[in-house]
Amino acid sequence: MADFGSIYARAFLKPARGFAALVEHPRRMTFAWWAVALNCAAYQLVYFFLARNGGRPTVFTPWLAVEPERYYTFNQYWIVPSILLAWVTASGFTQIVARALGGTGAFEDTQVVVGFGLSVSSWWTGAHDVISTALGFAGVIDQRAYEDAMSTPGRVPHAVIWALMLGYLGWFVLTFTRGVMVVHRLSLPRAMGAGTVGFVGYQFVYLIFNR
Repeated sequence: MADFGSIYARAFLKPARGFAALVEHPRRMTFAWWAVALNCAAYQLVYFFLARNGGRPTVFTPWLAVEPERYYTFNQYWIVPSILLAWVTASGFTQIVARALGGTGAFEDTQVVVGFGLSVSSWWTGAHDVISTALGFAGVIDQRAYEDAMSTPGRVPHAVIWALMLGYLGWFVLTFTRGVMVVHRLSLPRAMGAGTVGFVGYQFVYLIFNR
């Protein structure tokens, strides 16, 4: 756990060094699972709270044929499988593009850095989501009013959530790019290309299910 905590912290502060230490560690795949499990646990809490405090999708319209008023009741059950599916999808696309661009890394190492990358990057919005939904669950804030404010231009919550989403986007591309550079020894432009494709794959699968 000490090694995991140290590497996870470095992946936040200095992604290239964190990923370099990660891929050399004999328990790197176990650590990747732990990192993704943290993300899964955070969002399991989010949707558990939302399913019980009157939340419903407002910022993004659901793609699945589930009525918004009951969406989070179902979302709490498919959030973890959808994150795992998105992780595998992102790893596969990243590996394919990286190898096509001249990379030489193994798929397992790509999966490891992608898992860490998605975990640390998701905290940009994850911390806000856990805190705000917990407050809604506790009755400190009105969840529906807060969700309406997030989707209303000119309101403070709307500005905050979009700022966090921009950070989320930037950090995903950064961490995936740094991970590809470490694993595949690619130049920055090529690694960014592979990392960006991986992020798009991750986000596409994630957004099919989660709102």
